[in-house]
Amino acid sequence: MLTTLLLPLVLLLQGPSEKDLFDGYLNRVRLAQQADGSYGNDSTVTADILIGMALSPRAYRVDDGPFMRDSVTYLLEHVEEDTDNLDKEWRVALALAHVHRDRYFPTVDKILARHEWKVDRLHSAAAAEGTPYALTSIPEDATLAETARALADAGLMRTYGKKEAKDPLAIDQDALTAAYERGVAALLKSRGPSGYWELFEQPQPGISALAARALLKSDSEEAKAVGVSVLDWLASLQKEDGSIHDGRVAVYTTAVAVGAFIAGGREQDKEVVGRAVAYLKAMQTDEGEGYTEADKFYGGIGYGGDLRPDLSNLQYALQALHEVDTPVDDPAYQRALYFLQRSQNRTETNTEVFYDQGSDQPVRSGNDGGGIYYPGNSPAGTEKLPDGTVIARSYGSMTYALLKCYLFAGLKADDPRVVDAVQWIADHFTLEVNPGFDPLIDPRGGFQGLYYYYLTMAQALEASGYETLVSTGGQEHHWRPELAAKLLEVQREDGTWVNADAPRWWEGNADLCTAYALGALSILREPAK
Repeated sequence: MLTTLLLPLVLLLQGPSEKDLFDGYLNRVRLAQQADGSYGNDSTVTADILIGMALSPRAYRVDDGPFMRDSVTYLLEHVEEDTDNLDKEWRVALALAHVHRDRYFPTVDKILARHEWKVDRLHSAAAAEGTPYALTSIPEDATLAETARALADAGLMRTYGKKEAKDPLAIDQDALTAAYERGVAALLKSRGPSGYWELFEQPQPGISALAARALLKSDSEEAKAVGVSVLDWLASLQKEDGSIHDGRVAVYTTAVAVGAFIAGGREQDKEVVGRAVAYLKAMQTDEGEGYTEADKFYGGIGYGGDLRPDLSNLQYALQALHEVDTPVDDPAYQRALYFLQRSQNRTETNTEVFYDQGSDQPVRSGNDGGGIYYPGNSPAGTEKLPDGTVIARSYGSMTYALLKCYLFAGLKADDPRVVDAVQWIADHFTLEVNPGFDPLIDPRGGFQGLYYYYLTMAQALEASGYETLVSTGGQEHHWRPELAAKLLEVQREDGTWVNADAPRWWEGNADLCTAYALGALSILREPAK
């Protein structure tokens, strides 16, 4: 048992990252979880492992799967036992506060009141608990309890011990600019013989539009000139109905083309943009196609020419409408609210039952406030609750898309739908994965769409006006400097970005990921609004 808790020697010799250290030990202690959800039939050990999971770089939460939920259930069932054990009480309160403080606040509050502890002690005293080298100094003969304590201490240190080390709002703009221009230079080099960015030896207008937008925001005159040439090509692709594409993903391509034209700022493109926006509005499922407000897909937008809208296409279309200053009371935004509500796990505004394509399994709304791909469907899968209810799992990129679209449609920060979406984001904030996927079902699931996630995050949070996100456990995230640091960290030596962990949704293509990353960086380089 003791040797199974040790990281492989080769990983140590390679100098594992913080994420690797946490993943290695957490994956190993998971093997010790018992059928009742506990570790060693011990509340303190179980609480320590939950703290380590919740405060690890992946920021696991109770809704992330049974491996979390079962441990929380065990703690709740045994919370009244041995109440004179101050260490156990303290650890249980910390665990419950960080896996979902609001949900378990009555229990946490009861523990604190029992010992006349103050709520702020959960945060101010937690910093003193951590030791910076807790994971790298675990001895070979460490017990499960010692390993669990080391995981908890390391999580507390990374969460609370770093706050006074540097200004959390500091962003090195010179470093961002240098990274941006390196990315632009890489895009210039990666063009195909056509002069644009290609897939299967054919110019790809969607990727080219995203790349052109990045180039047009560059300080390089050469880059801007190439960007302008792409605008001319995109304009030549416009169809009779106003769409801009090469026969595939018409809505996506038209929407990102609008963004490129706006970045170019040319007078001659205004008519092209107007026709493109009219096309995007025409693609919305509404009364023109016989839909009513009672229909599942009312207000959504799909790929163009298909009959199945989704939140991803919708958010790209509404982003384009926003960039041409479409008023918030525009009917397209107001119709979209019906689809958005049905794509949010929030029972107060989403009371319907949905059946996904080819399935007889009813799917109801969850109640965590997060977003899904379309009503009744989530690439992150489904989850069966203890009462047998099946819900589509909320996940990161669609929750940011949901928030952004709500704001574009005129909802205010205090609207309960917005509040709940923001809270889901704060509770699941991470830059390591696209959160919401169950790692026990698919260990690579959370890496899917990671750069799309970064761009959507930047767009949504910029629109929200939030600079700091506070989880229900009290953990603060200053998203601008944290996202900036992550993008600088993962940029490759050649100036590109690529999703090496999950090529799904074209993210194995360095041109696409680089364009996404530069789109996020362009927001970070601008002053906060």
